[in-house]
Amino acid sequence: MITYRPYNVVIPKFIVHDSFVGGLKAVYKAFADADLQEDEYLIGIAAGNATEVRVIFEQLLGMGVSFNENTESSDDFTVLAKEGIWWNVPWLVSNDIGSWFIADVEAPV
Repeated sequence: MITYRPYNVVIPKFIVHDSFVGGLKAVYKAFADADLQEDEYLIGIAAGNATEVRVIFEQLLGMGVSFNENTESSDDFTVLAKEGIWWNVPWLVSNDIGSWFIADVEAPV
């Protein structure tokens, strides 16, 4: 489970493995100073404000994730913010406590 921070950029680990040269090690290196959370399926990169989220976006785009400028969304990652999710993704389940990958047995129904 990824617990709430003011902003969390959430990406599934399978996307990290499929898209990033260096996999999880590349994420740890690129975001060494960030508040990182992870569970079996997800990585959460915390940010304090929307400007910090934009910096994380740019790093992720440089690492190989996709983002559709026309729809302002991605199937590769999303942002969980204090005001709600920025765009829905089919692989994420959320409630008041946190967020889970849909295949996680601990995810709420």
